[in-house]
Amino acid sequence: MNRYPCVVSLSPRAKRLASLLVLLAIALAIFLAMKALGGGPVTERAQRAPVVIFVVMDTLRADRTSLCGYEHPTTPTLEKLVALGASYTCNAHSPSTWTLPSHASFFTGRDLDEHQAGAGGGTQNMAWGSVTPLGDRWPTLAEEMSARGYQTLFLSANPVVSERMGLTRGFDHAVWAKSYPEMQGQRLPARLEQMLKDPTLDPDQPLFAFINISDTHSPWAGIPEGVGFVPAREPLQANPGRHRYETGAMDDEEAARWLSHLSDVYEFAILRADRSLFQVLGLLRAHGWLDGGYRLVITSDHGEYLGEHQMVEHGRPYFYEPVTQVPLLYFSTEGQVDLPRDVPAIVAHSLVRDGALPEPMPPRRASTFRKAGVPPNPVPPCWYSTAAVWIGQSKLVASRGEVLRFDLRSDPNEDRPVAANDDPAAAELLEHCRAMDQAHAARPVRDKKLIEELTAQLKALGYLREDEQPAPKAP
Repeated sequence: MNRYPCVVSLSPRAKRLASLLVLLAIALAIFLAMKALGGGPVTERAQRAPVVIFVVMDTLRADRTSLCGYEHPTTPTLEKLVALGASYTCNAHSPSTWTLPSHASFFTGRDLDEHQAGAGGGTQNMAWGSVTPLGDRWPTLAEEMSARGYQTLFLSANPVVSERMGLTRGFDHAVWAKSYPEMQGQRLPARLEQMLKDPTLDPDQPLFAFINISDTHSPWAGIPEGVGFVPAREPLQANPGRHRYETGAMDDEEAARWLSHLSDVYEFAILRADRSLFQVLGLLRAHGWLDGGYRLVITSDHGEYLGEHQMVEHGRPYFYEPVTQVPLLYFSTEGQVDLPRDVPAIVAHSLVRDGALPEPMPPRRASTFRKAGVPPNPVPPCWYSTAAVWIGQSKLVASRGEVLRFDLRSDPNEDRPVAANDDPAAAELLEHCRAMDQAHAARPVRDKKLIEELTAQLKALGYLREDEQPAPKAP
């Protein structure tokens, strides 16, 4: 059975026309559904608390979205939302470089040094193959929304965004994938359809729905004939190609072919994720949840390396733009919020909870715990962690007591870092590093068996590895 009924196999002479017809059909369908999304009768629900939808489009780097100017039409649904009045920025920065700490920050509004969820655990030196779930130190969005009278729904296509990672706390209805790609493609909307038919959902009580769409996460699906802007491709697993590419085992010709394949399936994965978003919004509309007042927040937990700096995928303790720069979009029937161009993606927490930006605005900062060897004495800040802060067009990155500065205007590829320990902002960043290191040391060891199981799960999903790339060095 064809999983993409609007995509057909044609002769080479007909492919160009077919591609155009496919894009027109998609655009028309999105226009009609989004027109319905933006209209409709206002019921009594509009006079009460708005329905709140928080969507994380997992592993979505901003510069590969047509929303943010990319040459291929990867995100028509996001663009239609903007045409309907949504505010957005393409220069939000994720709280961390991988799923667990970023989602923990979205759910708590706290940086990693406070919520402590991420790799490593206990009072031992950093172990690359261990993980600490989100604890109960801070209330989650679901708990706060529940206290305000909301019923709460959680649907995650990413198996890391799950109960075992502490991320379902406060949700009344929670479903998550057990593996990739269990809920990618049509399977995520189908599961949402089942959840929305649950008779225990009260149509007279406001709903808070969190949905993680993970089509863009590896392994990447194949590309059928007739998509138009990318050729037909076979499905792609990250390994063994990732390892061969990163270790330099590929010659230039093989590397170019493999990266081209990777780029194509990633772009098609973005289109698949955008289609899933379109279907999710259509289902919420069809079940009446968008008939009255509502607010919608969309962002990503991190981006993806597609060969930059000799890296593929994400989860490393480095903060290059391909893995940290993400889109952020806000749409509400209550009135719009003007998003600044430069904003930390963690503000999604306040936009979801309050329909407003936080005051004061938090710094544009990202951090993660990291692998560490035997430390010197005294231990320099950022030994068990690493962190970055964006200030205008500059980015400071701290690791093991050293601070590097990247000028993103003159060095957009981030190839020419300079030593920046004397930068006025370096002292504050290093202080954040000290807080990160203290948080790492202070985290309790919970259930050791659970930690081992979570570690095995993350390794199987490709999050934890033993082949950490060296950090960039100052000249």
